[in-house]
Amino acid sequence: MPKKLTQKRLYNIALYYLSRYESTTEKLRAVLERRIYKVERDGGDVPPETGQWIDSVIEEMVRLGYIDNRRYAENTFRHLSESGKSVRTITNKLKTAGLTDELIEDIFEAQDLSTGEMDLEAARKLVKKRKLGIWRPKEQRQEMYQKDLAVLGRAGFSYETARKALENEDP
Repeated sequence: MPKKLTQKRLYNIALYYLSRYESTTEKLRAVLERRIYKVERDGGDVPPETGQWIDSVIEEMVRLGYIDNRRYAENTFRHLSESGKSVRTITNKLKTAGLTDELIEDIFEAQDLSTGEMDLEAARKLVKKRKLGIWRPKEQRQEMYQKDLAVLGRAGFSYETARKALENEDP
């Protein structure tokens, strides 16, 4: 028999989750809803006011500063861009986390570069990290060119950006 579901229990579940992971309000909502579903699935009693409890817990976590969607977006953007992810991949990751289009646009506008320049810079980081293009031995570059393009294409970069990154061209 599962433990009794109370607002205090949901609060503690949220605290534990947030102590381990950076989160958005929507990601925390999904975690709490999954927990409620699990209790219900296992035959536990789920009070009808659990939706209100979730809203209350999330409001409290935001008030305490444990959840900050902007901070999450900035940290995720920085982490993904430093690891060579494309603008498209970063945007999809932020949207999946439940962030609004306006917030995502704000994060991109805060950068000094255009999205094309950010993509090229990220593609170059990936090329260097994976030792593609100019980072390969000269005798392998020509025969591996198409495979290198495919790697960058799967990473979300356009053909033109991938070509420039592989050949180390300036925009």
